[in-house]
Amino acid sequence: MLSVDKTANEGVSLSIPGVVMRAAEPYLAIRAHGPITKLPEFAPPLFARLHEWMRDNNVASGMSGFFRYRRFSGAEVELEVGTTTRGAAEGGGEVISGELPAGRYAHAVHTGPYDRLYDAFLMLEGWMGGRGLTPAGRYGPDGARPECQVEIYRVTPMQTEDPLQWKTDMLIKLAD
Repeated sequence: MLSVDKTANEGVSLSIPGVVMRAAEPYLAIRAHGPITKLPEFAPPLFARLHEWMRDNNVASGMSGFFRYRRFSGAEVELEVGTTTRGAAEGGGEVISGELPAGRYAHAVHTGPYDRLYDAFLMLEGWMGGRGLTPAGRYGPDGARPECQVEIYRVTPMQTEDPLQWKTDMLIKLAD
């Protein structure tokens, strides 16, 4: 998370948000937790472990790597570092199976480096509030437990070294 005087960056953008319907998608993931300020250190390396497990267990990857946020509490975050699969698959050991649920989602596309995603989510949440949209999940004094808040990485550092070309779908499942 950047300080407020460092968030602006020429070339970084957020699309105008909208509401989309999504079908359910199966996935495999590894759980992670820690200080939100250290997330870039402890979460991204789990992709390599996940993909190695999938390769060793002959599980075909789907199209999307993602972070699924499970809980925010103060400065701590719990999440799953995952990838969609081409069909339902069983996990094992530290690898769990799950499903991104079907339903209505607030959606925007962030273009730019990942260190601006926190602020982009704040902007998406502000748009939701202005439109009277409520996120699905539990929110209270003990923190937030979104039903499904996810960053899906569409254009990544593996595809281009230019962070101004990285594209991330930001999705928050809406209450019915």
